[in-house]
Amino acid sequence: SRAAYFEDYYIVPYCRMGPYICGVITGYILYKTKCKCRMNIFVNLLGWAVATAMACGCLYGLHNTLRPDNPVYLSKEVTALYNGVSRTAWGAAVCWVIFACSTGNGGIINTLLSWKAFVPLSRLTYCAYLVHPLVMYVYYFNWNFPLYMTDLDFVYIFLGNLMVSYGIAFIVSIAFESPFMGLEKIMFGGLGKKKK
Repeated sequence: SRAAYFEDYYIVPYCRMGPYICGVITGYILYKTKCKCRMNIFVNLLGWAVATAMACGCLYGLHNTLRPDNPVYLSKEVTALYNGVSRTAWGAAVCWVIFACSTGNGGIINTLLSWKAFVPLSRLTYCAYLVHPLVMYVYYFNWNFPLYMTDLDFVYIFLGNLMVSYGIAFIVSIAFESPFMGLEKIMFGGLGKKKK
């Protein structure tokens, strides 16, 4: 059942440690190389191709199983493989983007991701990540009637949840995160100056 899947697999930390380990390894490599790694253009393109294939496989791999008309059911083996590997594969694909952009091998992707318009949103991203489940729970648990969902409904609800999550993240950030960052600068900023 969906409740058992959510409780036994979706939210438990040991099922999500794969992407975390990928991130730790990538951070360690970037630290050791001081973000300097020149690579052959073919190796770079191969890395981007593999990362893109893995990300697309994670995102669209279940498309046929989720179709309401004539869904294709996966075997237990394929289901176990997808559940066991998909999150780590997604984490590895994201880590490739981070590694390539940090080492100067990102090209136009790095230019796009470094766009200054993303800076305000990037400061709210973690806070939005923390509050978005609450936004979704409040919205979904307040439905008191059955609803037939179309693709347009999903897009509309996604955009609504996104905007409300970032709005609440902004308020939470101003109320809690920014004051504590100011305190941190006051408390530890002087220590850094004294050491110099």
